Parts: sequence; C-alpha cells; structure tokens
Amino acid sequence: MKKAQHTGLRTFAAIAAVGGVALTAGCSSSSDPEPTEAAASGVLTDVCPETIVIQADWEPESEHGGIYELVGDDYTIDTDNKSVTGTLMDGDESAGVNVEIRIGGSSVGYQPVQSLLYQDDDIFMGYGRVTETIPAVESNPVVGVMSTLEVSPYSIYWDPETYPEVESIADLKDEDVTILMGSDQTVWQDYLLGTGVITESQVDQSDAPKPASFIAAGGSVAEVGFASAEPYMYEVEAAEEWGKPVEIGLIHDLGFAEYFQSMVVRQADVTEQADCLSELIPIMQRAEVAYIEDPTETNAFIVELVDEYDTGWIYTEDLAEWSIEKQKELGLVGNGSDGALGSYDTARVQELIDLVGEYTEYDVTEITPDTLVTNEFIDPSIGLQG
Repeated sequence: MKKAQHTGLRTFAAIAAVGGVALTAGCSSSSDPEPTEAAASGVLTDVCPETIVIQADWEPESEHGGIYELVGDDYTIDTDNKSVTGTLMDGDESAGVNVEIRIGGSSVGYQPVQSLLYQDDDIFMGYGRVTETIPAVESNPVVGVMSTLEVSPYSIYWDPETYPEVESIADLKDEDVTILMGSDQTVWQDYLLGTGVITESQVDQSDAPKPASFIAAGGSVAEVGFASAEPYMYEVEAAEEWGKPVEIGLIHDLGFAEYFQSMVVRQADVTEQADCLSELIPIMQRAEVAYIEDPTETNAFIVELVDEYDTGWIYTEDLAEWSIEKQKELGLVGNGSDGALGSYDTARVQELIDLVGEYTEYDVTEITPDTLVTNEFIDPSIGLQG
C-alpha cells in the first residue's frame, strides 16, 4: 500500500508541468536517469540492472495497477518519451534500483511488447498474451514469468434491451448480430469462428470508433472490448448518448482461458537474469496484492500520468476505481490454481497451445508450456487473502 504522502507529491507533479515536462521533487525528467539516492541500496542492487524498464502494452490504466504500484515518490515523468521513472519500491522500502515504465499503444506504433524487447535491450520486461507470443517463438522468443491477470478481460457485449433473448455470446449467432471486432485479427477470434460460436457473416473487422459506432447503431450491433472498461464507458461516460447497462460475455468463459497481460522477458534472460528475477518477481507479486487491496493512491497516479502524457487517451479516477472493483467481481484479478498470485497453471497453458494448433495456421508441435511460461520465480506464499 502506498504511503499517504504520495498524494501530495503527485499533486505537485501535476502543478509543476513546465514546457511539456513534469518536474517532481525538484528533478527534471530524463529518458536515461541516474539512480536516485533512495535507490542506492536494497535487495535488487547487486543482481538487477540499475533501472528495470517495463514496457506496457497500452496507456496507463487500472489493469496495469501493479506495475505503477512499484514507483516511488521520487518519480519523474518524461512527456516526450511517454515514460515515468522512480525508485522501485517494495512496499515502503527501496529495492535498490529504479523502475521505468514506458507506455504502449500509439507511442510505439502499436507494436507488440515481444517485438520491442528485441529492438531495445534496455527493456527488461513487458506485457504479453501467452497465445499471441506463439507466432514469435522463432523470431522473438519470450517467456512469461508472472501472470498479472488470472482471467482475460476480453469480452463481447450487447444491448440487453435490443436482444432480451440473448443470454450468452453464442446466442448472438441465432439473432445474426453483427459484432464489431476491430481491425486486428486475434487468436481467440479464430477460436470463436473455428468452434462455430460465431460466423464469418457476423464479423465486422473495420476500425469502428468507440463508443460512436455502437451508439449510432442504437444497440443493434455487439462489440468487442474489455469487461473492465467499456461497460462503464457506455453507462456513465456516454450517459447522454447511451446511459444504460450493456450485457457482457467473457471470452474466457467460452473455453479460451488466455493468460492476458502476462509479464514476459526475453527467453535468454530466464537464465541470464535468474538472480534478478528471483528477487524481483516476489516484489511485483506484493505490489499487485497491495494495489488490488488498496488502489486509491496508485489510481490517482495513473490518472496523473494520463493527463501528463496527453496522447488523447482519456481515463478518470472514477473509471479506475470502477475497473478494479469490476476486476475483483469478475475474478479477473486473483490467485492462480495453486493459491499464488501470478502463477501459471501449466495444464491450462497446454490447453491454449492445443487450441492454437487446432484453430490457427501456427505449427505448435515443438511448443510446450515450458516454452512459454515458468513459475520458477513465483513466491508461492504471496497471494490475495479471503
């Protein structure tokens, strides 16, 4: 849990934005900062890089709360490079190194994290989706070292007033409902088509803007999005245009149990950075638990970063608060099957590999769970209580 004084410092950071660069505790932002005094010693000092660079897969949001929980009070915000750097904290104690978090999305040309890991050696780890790292096994192999979400937030949602008989995603086919999928073809879309849950005639792969397209259609279409975000967007943020609930169906519940936003590293680093990962991953587990249990201060930090980066991404503290509560309600955040937060169920990973092999063109004959994930660095004693 973050200390109370974080609020004051983060308020100061927002006020002190000068010339597009936010100043914090008297320090100007830098794309390659020197280690801070607070990070002079700690458990990671002799085993990890001076700065742990984490590449996010999107803009700051509640689903990323655990990594932002790591950032200490002495952070600096680089508005040009869309990153934040501060002492890497283990609760109230410095871990002895800095952490830098870089955002994804438009600032990196929407490139996947596994690609960025091999373009920039400074990036230590980042978010990846287990099944979507399979196509890169030959060129950019990565290994998941911690699962930050137990259940994927990917969902399809629809208007229950327009379709009162629809109780699940599969029922949308009976009504021949068009589904706004977005332009990116994903593995789980191949799975839904291959199993016949949806049909090709239902799929709209255009870049339909949210929420305008759904609202303009008067709820006659369904749409793909995050169960932890879009329902709030439609009911609250688009209150004048829509202002009512949508019904959601999780892709996870259809048998595609993706490990979404898995924390991945370069394959070689599982061995070469083993000493670092052995100390770092339990700290990250504790940070995830702390955020889930008390997200208020970190949510304020996330919103401050969104405002400072000013990319066009809009995110509010109300949405962040709603999102983490929804994540808990739906079981998106939670412990693994062994009771540890962040662990992988290798049988579940094997099922995902089998589904990719069956419903896509990718050859998975040489891929095993050990190719994609490891529990080597997970502390089995760290998890959510109750």
